[in-house]
Amino acid sequence: MISFVGLALLHLAGGLLRAAATRADWRQTLRSPASIWFALIALYALSLGLIGTVLGVALFIGLRSRLTVRFAPVEVAPPSALSPGAPWALALAVLILARPWVPTSWDEFVWLAKARLESLGFGTGARLALDASAHLVPSGYPPLWPAAVGWVSLGVDSLPAQVSAASLLVLMTLATAMEAWWPRLRSTPGWLVIAVLATPLFWVHARSTYVDLPLGLLAVALLGHVLAGELAAAVVLALVLSGLKDEGLAHVLATVGAVWLVSPRREWRQLTPAVAAVLAAAGWRAAAQFGGITNEDHTLSAPLWRWLPDLGRLLAFHASDLASWGVFWAIALAVGLRSTESSTRALRLGLLLNLTLSGAALLCGPEQVRVFAESGTLLNRLLMQWWPAAAVMVLLEGRRSAQAAAPR
Repeated sequence: MISFVGLALLHLAGGLLRAAATRADWRQTLRSPASIWFALIALYALSLGLIGTVLGVALFIGLRSRLTVRFAPVEVAPPSALSPGAPWALALAVLILARPWVPTSWDEFVWLAKARLESLGFGTGARLALDASAHLVPSGYPPLWPAAVGWVSLGVDSLPAQVSAASLLVLMTLATAMEAWWPRLRSTPGWLVIAVLATPLFWVHARSTYVDLPLGLLAVALLGHVLAGELAAAVVLALVLSGLKDEGLAHVLATVGAVWLVSPRREWRQLTPAVAAVLAAAGWRAAAQFGGITNEDHTLSAPLWRWLPDLGRLLAFHASDLASWGVFWAIALAVGLRSTESSTRALRLGLLLNLTLSGAALLCGPEQVRVFAESGTLLNRLLMQWWPAAAVMVLLEGRRSAQAAAPR
């Protein structure tokens, strides 16, 4: 129960902070799933000490920026409008939380071991991540996810509490994505939702503490908020993404860039979330280098163009694996080729930009990263990160087709 109490306290703090920073109605912010990320990113900035001032400045600029002109016909759902989706949310919550309160996959041990560090004192995870002598695996990796797990479990050194805290955070990323897209998905046929959620690997990640699915869910939520001009929430989500995984910055750049490119009336303030994420990531990298940590997996060199056909072959091989994905990616590819609405075009372009950035990182990165891809430990994770945006794209197009076919 301690994790449920911690989640409630953080959500309360986030809702009040969001109301104070954005002058929104506190009753609405407390009903919004996205509010918890306001509290978590504020705690993250505090945990980083001196370098947290960079994150704090980026957060302050984003929260005080006003983007009042909405430039796309998509609006973020008011928190009270989420009630029609309550049955779906409740069913997903039961399925996600009905898991053993112990690690069930090998990578869970890594994330949960780092979450235990918060029981030694607030900010211990971030401090040791920047300490080369601590030998964390890997050193210098963004520490927000395990730190957030420790904060939700209120710093209690209990494995069941930490597993439940991580599962609750996975659930909150799903709720955040649902909130951002519910106005456009509320009339989607139930059979289509079930068909999309039948993707086998989705349930593996939904019922684990891996960060790939949460990363993708927050990225698609970010896209929804940027489309609607909700800059404060977008900046907070962009900062969260930059602190979750190294790939988080690529998601922010691809998402914000896609919306900016498809927008009929481009404003430079639309790029504020990307600028904030770049500042936060650069500050973290600088602190890691200052602490003597070198990230060999992220060193770049001239692109190895002869490996490009191998990348295409590996992507096709993993995406077509029926045991992992069913026929989801074949459907997503077909939908992506025919989608025409601004929101679906933004999703499609975001996926394409993300694929380009990830492909460039693999082609220009060190050999061991390509070995990870060839051994099967990398590309399915990237596909899982891209799955939420592709799923929303499929649902939007399916909803439009169903409405067009309905008798009038």
